[in-house]
Amino acid sequence: MRGINKKLNIFIAAAVFLVTYSGSTDSKLHAKELKLAHFMPPVHHLHRNMFVPLAKNLAAATNGKLTIKIYPSGGLGKGPVQQYKRVVTGVADIVFVIQAYTAKLFPKAMIAGKAGLGKTGEEVTRRIWKVYDKYLADEFTKAKLLALWGIYPATLISRKKPIRTLADIKGMKFRLSSAADIPQMKAWGGVGIMMPVTKTYNALQNGVIDGIQIAPVALYRPWNFNEPAEYVTHGVNGPSTVMSVMMNQKSWDGLSKSEQSTLYGLMGKEASIKIARSWGQDDEKALKNAENGKGVKLIRLSPAEAAPFNALTDKANKEQLAILDKKGIPATEIFNAMMN
Repeated sequence: MRGINKKLNIFIAAAVFLVTYSGSTDSKLHAKELKLAHFMPPVHHLHRNMFVPLAKNLAAATNGKLTIKIYPSGGLGKGPVQQYKRVVTGVADIVFVIQAYTAKLFPKAMIAGKAGLGKTGEEVTRRIWKVYDKYLADEFTKAKLLALWGIYPATLISRKKPIRTLADIKGMKFRLSSAADIPQMKAWGGVGIMMPVTKTYNALQNGVIDGIQIAPVALYRPWNFNEPAEYVTHGVNGPSTVMSVMMNQKSWDGLSKSEQSTLYGLMGKEASIKIARSWGQDDEKALKNAENGKGVKLIRLSPAEAAPFNALTDKANKEQLAILDKKGIPATEIFNAMMN
């Protein structure tokens, strides 16, 4: 009897422990942690103003039952090129993607990067979402799209030579954000080279390239292109870079309907416009700093001075859109729909 009672007491104690443990940590047992991967340093605008607030707001909205752990600086894989692959294969649950690195998979979304679609990232982003449902949605089926935007149109940053006319740019080698921007640079008489932003500083410093076509904010931290560069030319129609935040489809499907609604409610069109706007404010500040001589000399072209550049850009755009039209992609129709 004594042995039986001892076993019974142990069983009761264990049962009480399990019930107590389960009840006190119910939220922990049912909590889900999503891995968010990007390649920028923690000082980057996107990390501070999009990803960190997203993690904070999601945890608050779900009482800690759905959280995000951020892996910056390539913590789940170095560099931007493989980001789309990381989200499709599930290396990360959520990733930041630059569409240009897998441009062949997003030919319609890439049209939003054409120069002349907007003067600010917010304007480009609003044009993107105006046509998203009708023209772009079918390119985002392998992963759940959480946000999609275009950044502040690129300006010209040059290492040694000031650029004021088309004659100045002839023969110069420029790092571009996307291969889709090469026809514009070729039309101007320059040479376009696509290169990841993470490799651009050394290439400019060592003279491998003569300049960069990129959003003005890149002049200062974290990329600091004002250090190897001397001049910035602003005023011509520059291309935008199309970016997104995407989620692994299985990870998305694994969320409850309520969790999906909460997460997407924190992202979507409004979050896309918001980040384009706030990031664009940093671009404006960068131009102001350049105008004040912080590390570089700013050259602002008047509309008349920019006109020869823009005329060649428009011609290059039409030619590239026509090529896509012939491939069965209604590129000219999409571009016009964005513009109207």
